[in-house]
Amino acid sequence: MKFMQKTLSAIFVAGLVFAGVVVTPALTPSTQAQTISAKARVDQAKAQGLVGEQLDGYIGFVTSDVSADIRAAVNEINIKRKSIYTQTARAKKVSVSTIAGLTGEKLTAKAKTGEKVKLGDGVWRVVG
Repeated sequence: MKFMQKTLSAIFVAGLVFAGVVVTPALTPSTQAQTISAKARVDQAKAQGLVGEQLDGYIGFVTSDVSADIRAAVNEINIKRKSIYTQTARAKKVSVSTIAGLTGEKLTAKAKTGEKVKLGDGVWRVVG
């Protein structure tokens, strides 16, 4: 949870600039992108190479052979991320995909060594 919280905080506190629009929403506990249990399940799945960060700002499935528990955790996190992206986009009068994409760029760049990320060409790559 701390990784995501710090990552999203760093992204939004530092401010993102897109087409001259500075994006700096404040994150509060009610807008955190995940719960501790979902975070733990997804972190483990990332370490196993089952899921990874994508440029679209969401966690994706590297393989279709993923348990229902991991799918539920990924879906929980992605739903909460979309909520944050939507709130931010409305406040800054930009599209949700703009906010999600800018965040996705930051999250893929900050992925840990050994984790997988999906870049613009649609290919999963191992970081490091």
